[in-house]
Amino acid sequence: MRRAIVPAGVVGGRPAATTAALLVAYLLLLLVGLGRLAATPAEGSLHLASLLAVSLAGAACATLLALAVGVPAALWLARTPRVGRRVITTLLDLPTLLSPVAVGTAIVLSLRAPPGSWLEGGVGLLFAFPGVVAAQFTVVVALVVRTAEAAFAGVDPRLERLAELHGASRARILWRVTLPLARPGLLAAAVLAFARALGEFGATVTVAGTLPGRTETVATGLYIALESGQLAVAARLALVLVAAAMAVLLLLRWVVGRPT
Repeated sequence: MRRAIVPAGVVGGRPAATTAALLVAYLLLLLVGLGRLAATPAEGSLHLASLLAVSLAGAACATLLALAVGVPAALWLARTPRVGRRVITTLLDLPTLLSPVAVGTAIVLSLRAPPGSWLEGGVGLLFAFPGVVAAQFTVVVALVVRTAEAAFAGVDPRLERLAELHGASRARILWRVTLPLARPGLLAAAVLAFARALGEFGATVTVAGTLPGRTETVATGLYIALESGQLAVAARLALVLVAAAMAVLLLLRWVVGRPT
């Protein structure tokens, strides 16, 4: 007679379940409060289309730039011995540990002298759309490097060596073996970077300001609405960011969970 398998109890028991329920209730309370306030008549106009256009364009450009620079760096870190590696990873991780305002301040001050002044003279970052991209790129590039590095580290190097033994070139191994196997992690890096850039505020407002239609994003528009007392507008913009975050989380779980 086969014995029934009794599932093990949840580690932590009732206190752990109670803590989880309290956290969920707290987050739901915040969302309900935002929804209730957003449903009230707005005190000012909401230029959502313009805010979304700048936000989406800036986040997309910053993400593409971060992928273009961060993915090769992550591949190098994943395949490099540890000599000097900690120093490099520490420098790359600095933007994620610093306050975004500090990151933005560093960008602004770096534009006062060459080579930063040459970039400012040629592109024009301060109070311009390229400044939005530069600020968001600086904030998210370390996230891309870390996530992509983990993806490359999960690729079995024996498969790459096997392809090399069969006469494949390094470029062919990269495009036909390494990148396809690391694809879920790389897609996760892109999704996380885009979401982080979309909600970035501190560095963006420090470098690019809040010029309507040019550098004002959903996050900076939310801050302006709060400062001016337009609480209903602020709540609606906050809900836009919440909806974007939820969509990103669902997309990320789908990307990570799908078979390769």
